[in-house]
Amino acid sequence: MRLQGLMPPIATPFENGEPALDRLKENLEKWNRTELSGYLVLGSNGEAVYLNEQERLSVVEASREAIPSSKLMLVGTGMESTRETIRFSNQAAKMGADYALVVTPSYFKGSMKPQILFDHFTSVADSSQIGILLYNVPKFTGINIEPDLVARLSEHPNIVGIKDSSGNIGQLSEIVHLSQKGSAVFTGSAPVFFTALCAGAVGGILAVANVVPQEYCRIQALFHKGQLEEARELQNRLTPLAKAVTVTHGIGGLKVAMDLAGYFGGEPRAPLQKPGKAAEEELRRLLARAKNA
Repeated sequence: MRLQGLMPPIATPFENGEPALDRLKENLEKWNRTELSGYLVLGSNGEAVYLNEQERLSVVEASREAIPSSKLMLVGTGMESTRETIRFSNQAAKMGADYALVVTPSYFKGSMKPQILFDHFTSVADSSQIGILLYNVPKFTGINIEPDLVARLSEHPNIVGIKDSSGNIGQLSEIVHLSQKGSAVFTGSAPVFFTALCAGAVGGILAVANVVPQEYCRIQALFHKGQLEEARELQNRLTPLAKAVTVTHGIGGLKVAMDLAGYFGGEPRAPLQKPGKAAEEELRRLLARAKNA
């Protein structure tokens, strides 16, 4: 199955503070009816950093049970150490993951020089039983993988692409240009989705696709049909919602928007919290506008 298209980094639902796996499956059943090409499990918006090992494994297992073979399943497997990243990547592979998404180690960010990162990702790719995608998310890690480093890493046969969540279109364009032919470059920034497609991205792994998946699938479909003005207009109408559920209100806002859209968002895990009533009304208004786009 080709690595492309639109995928949400699926939210992890909680009830009474525990992962609600039945609710997760219910969400996936609804998403499966859309044209999403797959899902990212245990991404940033899945609150993976707040889950213990057993919880992570249970979320992967439940997701695999609910995701049909016609859709891709990516799993976020990046840990702080190379050894643990390899171990968890291969655990995800055994549980049916198609690809592993590996974020930059960041606790000792001052030491994460380009050669250190090159050695880390290369070691993971050498030992992983499934292909890996790099995950560049500077707003969380404080580390940016520069395009020339991405290009070097793309030469590895088991490094199949990157999710670039920097939102920097100039950088994404350079990554596309410098990387090996066939490397799958995804944007993780919904406000620049259309522009990223124009720059050569193969798709998006977008938080807001938890809420309005079909609308973002439509942007890509219009783009591939050459209906660029329609795609651009739809992007512009959806961007306020995308910004609200990521930049403005974060994961708590994303979960409120999911509840409003008929999915189960529920509570985020503490210390994260849902925003207040004013934010909920704002999200309700933005969602109505997006649905009428």
